Amino acid sequence: MHQPSLHSPSYEGHVVARRASLRALLNSYFRETGVFDPRAGTLSLDPSLLDAGEPMAVALADGQLIGSLTRFSLGGQHRYGDAFYWRDGQARLRPLDLQDLVQCLLEALSPREPGSPPSLKLWDLRDKITNSYARMATHLDAFHRRYPDGPPPGLDHVRAEQSLLVGHPFHPFPKCCDGRGRQDISVYSPERESAFALHYFAVHRDLVHEDWLDAGRRAEADEAVPEAFAAALGEALDKALEQARDDAFGHDQGGLPAHGGGIEAFRALPVHPWQAQHLHEQGDVIALIQRGLLIDLGTLGAQAYPTSSVRSVWLPQSRMGYKLPLQVRITNLVRENTLEQCRRTLDAARVIDALGDRLQRDGLKVVLETGYRTLALDHPGVPAHRVATLTTIYRPLPDDGGDPWVMASLLEPYPGRDEPKLVGMIREGCGGELPALEAWFDRYLEISVVPLLAGLARTGVGFEAHLQNTLLTLKEGFPETFHVRDLEGVSLDRSVAGDTPWWQALGIDDDSPLLYSPDDAWIRTLYYVFVNQLGGLVAVLSEAMDVEEGRLWRRVGTRLEGLTLSDDPRLAGYAERLLHDPNWTAKANLLSCFHQRGDAPLFVAIPNPIKASR
Repeated sequence: MHQPSLHSPSYEGHVVARRASLRALLNSYFRETGVFDPRAGTLSLDPSLLDAGEPMAVALADGQLIGSLTRFSLGGQHRYGDAFYWRDGQARLRPLDLQDLVQCLLEALSPREPGSPPSLKLWDLRDKITNSYARMATHLDAFHRRYPDGPPPGLDHVRAEQSLLVGHPFHPFPKCCDGRGRQDISVYSPERESAFALHYFAVHRDLVHEDWLDAGRRAEADEAVPEAFAAALGEALDKALEQARDDAFGHDQGGLPAHGGGIEAFRALPVHPWQAQHLHEQGDVIALIQRGLLIDLGTLGAQAYPTSSVRSVWLPQSRMGYKLPLQVRITNLVRENTLEQCRRTLDAARVIDALGDRLQRDGLKVVLETGYRTLALDHPGVPAHRVATLTTIYRPLPDDGGDPWVMASLLEPYPGRDEPKLVGMIREGCGGELPALEAWFDRYLEISVVPLLAGLARTGVGFEAHLQNTLLTLKEGFPETFHVRDLEGVSLDRSVAGDTPWWQALGIDDDSPLLYSPDDAWIRTLYYVFVNQLGGLVAVLSEAMDVEEGRLWRRVGTRLEGLTLSDDPRLAGYAERLLHDPNWTAKANLLSCFHQRGDAPLFVAIPNPIKASR
């Protein structure tokens, strides 16, 4: 695996990245193996060997992992001391460093016969964890070099997207990024506050396949194309024509459009500059360029800012966003835009657009993807695998008068600080004082989980509304608007859509990948909305305010009790399940990565935190 190469991390960067990496790995392992309370009570161990906190002892294979918990979390987001030990069957202690601890946990997932070599899965997973840790450490160092006197004041949309430096609290390698190419992907990383012009190809209409919500959305996308595109295309066409005339009898017409036409015969296709260099090395792309079906115009236009997902970008001047393919393994998946993903995205966009305020209400808004543009799969010059690497999905950010901040970043503190960004923004909005926690939290529930749950009941639409797919705006410190993005993760309960007039009017095929069974639609909502998003907020907010998590989960329970009285039986039923089911469902990122189930992740049962809080 390609490892970071910019510089060795500083001691401070190493310590912080080590702590964050081990916390995510331990919390993932414990959640996914059913260790919901690793506290040990008392240990026959010299207390001076452990950091402050409660002793921890967890059985692994033929021994015990020993450490300490500095904070226990109902939702599993525990914090740990820095000292860890392995105690074997004869009670002998051995201190564990980062790699030792990683090896112990991974071997517990992959038992093998004595003397046999470790599995390739174990080696692969360990390499990705090391990659993530090293990148995290260098990102943290880069932040301190940019801001030696501390983080800058204020927080806008771009800065929030580009200051998610630690990442997913339940992923074994949240910052793993492997481009397997000549370019270092770090120069395009949001964590480095990068900005760059996009690379543009002009695609001949005979080679284009595209789909849009409507003609107006397509026109909006074309209006966002840089003014320099038409001039650059015209110049390229003139050069190709001149070259063809110079060639004897016109026999060699390389670069001249194979099917004729001027500027109006081409469509603009923005591409990530890293991806453009990768494509330049592919024989089929070279052939399309030589035939004049694909014209490389280079980098054009205003600066684009990568968001927290790395491969999606946003251009503030046009408020246009693009979800771009990137032949880079980010966490555990290579990030392409397949036609099935595009179909699911556009089917979801059509449903959401048609439902209007039946879905988007009470402070909940959806960032629509409005179309996609790619190469025609049925063209003889386009191999099947090429389409996913040259498909751009269009995602304009609505101008609602606020500056939405991605939730995942709000819940992280800046490097060197303890307070999450969210708490600082609340204090700033409230004139320097923090409001009553319950009042703030209740307002958050009313614009986020309540309308999401009600929307699922009313329309069957569920969102992959995890912390990195949700954005929050505040007004005078209090939650005002809650945006959900990335429609590829939308699910539609087929039992609700059924024969409803709005579904029939859309004409979407019954085999759409948007459609899910009732159970699957519910599980996705339960995990993404309640376990990931709400669970993350509860854990961070309660720690920052120095209150127990149960206090906030009981507030959630009280609100859900009110929903059980709803006139909508589906909504009331969902609220009953959330209150009384003994277990909720969580995505098992560690096990899914270990078993290489990125496209079909595993899920595990975890204790219902509302029941546990009462």
